[in-house]
This record gives sequence, C-alpha cells and structure tokens, in this order.
Amino acid sequence: MATKSDMDFIDTVFSWSLEDIFDDDFYKDQVQEIPVSFQSPKQYLGSYVLPLLDETRAEMLSSMEMIAKAPYAEVTCLEAKGEGYVFDVEVDYWRNRFSDRGKQPYKTLPGDVLVIADAKPETASDLQRIGRTWTFALVTNIHEDEHEDDDGDENEDDDDDDDEDEDDNGDYNNSATHFKVEAREYIESKAGMQTSLFVVYLMNITTNRRIWKVLQREKNLKIIEEVLCTDSMVKESCSLCSSEMGRTWNEKFLTCLLSELNESQKKAILASLNNIQCKHNKSHVELIWGPPGTGKTTTVSVLLFTLLSMKYRTLTCAPTNVAITVVVERVLKLVKEAKNTSSASDDRFFSLGDILLFGNKERLKVDKEN
Repeated sequence: MATKSDMDFIDTVFSWSLEDIFDDDFYKDQVQEIPVSFQSPKQYLGSYVLPLLDETRAEMLSSMEMIAKAPYAEVTCLEAKGEGYVFDVEVDYWRNRFSDRGKQPYKTLPGDVLVIADAKPETASDLQRIGRTWTFALVTNIHEDEHEDDDGDENEDDDDDDDEDEDDNGDYNNSATHFKVEAREYIESKAGMQTSLFVVYLMNITTNRRIWKVLQREKNLKIIEEVLCTDSMVKESCSLCSSEMGRTWNEKFLTCLLSELNESQKKAILASLNNIQCKHNKSHVELIWGPPGTGKTTTVSVLLFTLLSMKYRTLTCAPTNVAITVVVERVLKLVKEAKNTSSASDDRFFSLGDILLFGNKERLKVDKEN
C-alpha cells in the first residue's frame, strides 16, 4: 500500500507535462552540487531529493524517445474502481516484448509506468496532436488469477505453454494481461469499448520509489548519523587493531586480490576490515561512495569474500534484485577461484552452501547457469 511520501513522489512524476519531461534544464536551477560534508541527516537526505527527481525525468525522457519500440497492447476492457482514478485494465496481449536485445522479455509488474492513449503513438509528439487523448498510469496490482501458481512447486515440471497466449509473431506471451492501474486523470471508457485504447510501457519506478521513501525518513537515523559523524569527532583507524587484523586476513589469495585493485578500492576494503575488528571503536560504519563505473561492486565483492574467508556472517542488501544478483555472481566467482588455489586439506575456505540468496527467483533472474 502506498504511503503519503510515496504518493508525493508519484504525484510529482505524474504532474510533469511532455514539455517538462523533454526539458533537460527543468531542474537546472534547483539541483545543487551535493556537498562533501553534511551538518545533519536531514541535510544529507534532502541533498538527494531533486537529483532523484531529475534522474527519473531523464529516464522517462529516454523511454519517450524509444516509444515506437516499447511493449504495448490493446485494451479490451476498462472499468473504474471506486473513488479516484483507479481502473481495472484488461488487454489482449503484449507486443514488442523482445524489443530490447540482451534483456529479458517484458513482463507487467507493479511500479510500471504506462501511457494509456486512444491510438498507439509512434513518437511522443503523437500524443500532442489535436484531438488525441492520453494519460500516464501506474500499475499497482496484478490480477491474482494470473499468478495463483507462482508460489507453488506442484506443477514445476509441467509444460506451461497451455497457459500462455501466442502473439502474431508466434512468440509465447506470458506477461500479465489483467491488472489494476492508478491514472493521472480520468479515462473515458464507453460501454463495450467502442473507442480503441492502447497501453504502452515506459519504465518501472519501483527502485526510485524505494529511494524516495528513504529520503523522506524522519526516524531511525542513527546509522546515518554514524556515517556522517555529526558529532564532529574524527574517528581515526586504530593502529594496534590494524596490525593484529593484518595477520588474520593476509593470506596468499587475498593478497593477490588486493594487488588487482586500485588504491581507493584497497583503502575502502582495509578501512572496513579495520573497523570490523577494532576493539576500541563502538561504531563500525564505513561509507564506500563513488560515481557509476568506479568499481564499487568489485570493492564490495572482494570485501564480502574476505569476510566470508574470515568466518564472518554478513547480510547484504540492495534496492534492486539485479544488484544483488550481480554481487552474488562476483562473490561466487571469487569463491570458486579460491577453491582452485587451495589444497584439499585447506579449511580456510568454505562451501558454496555458505552463501544464501533471498528474493523473488524470477526477478533475481537466477537459473542453473548463474
């Protein structure tokens, strides 16, 4: 169920016009450079609000520019539900599900942002034609009938083709065709669907909504205070504990791993390990930060592998299923490489059973090969 802060995010996104979405300077005068240091958790969280909105706008712009290739379907039934702009939607089947090469075929999920229009748009400008009606809509729920066997194992080995619709190209389409949406404005639905309506997929904003909720947080800010060190006390690394810790992890394979990292990655890993084993500091929070492509995933993977080899139990969380899968793949690769370099009597390493992955199997995209 959406909270007030969550709805504030959705309302903001739905308030954008096409001109706003295509305006790269829409937040130019509002987004400020994120400071190096912060005075309070409130300032820290607030610094990311506008950048998140601008990132969402940019992603929606990219989707609008590719709208001709986006997955779409024709509406067969549209029924208003209660107050507000909530509708039950049924479509025939999804087309263009395989339009993104290298990605999984499209499947309707809660959090999907759709365009509902009286004609299938080939460009964003088509939506601005005189007489054209359209609106944004957010998928809030998938009809239960289509997923009633998702949590069961009884029919795991059965052929599922009987439950799938075949599209015009002979491709089997198992994306949901019955779902609930919340629209930006009221959608006129005539009896018997005399006027054609189409739904077009743009993007999924589930991850952005989760980040937004965190940025609106007012309670349980202790961990952020620890990271920011708002008490202005600089917590230096304990040299005594650092030297003791070095003897614990400084093994051949781990030393080799660190030699493949750059200096900032090494520093981040060593700082984290120092804090974990230090007996004098009460706080063991370390912030590893970096722009995209700077090696954060590699750094975290090596750190997790090191902790696993030191017999520490760790819990790793991420805002998306894909992010968790990527980290697990990296750690598993390191585990396999370590086992290949260890003797049969070497008990410093561990079995793959020591690594547990929790989540939605389908969304994690885990199969026998990875």
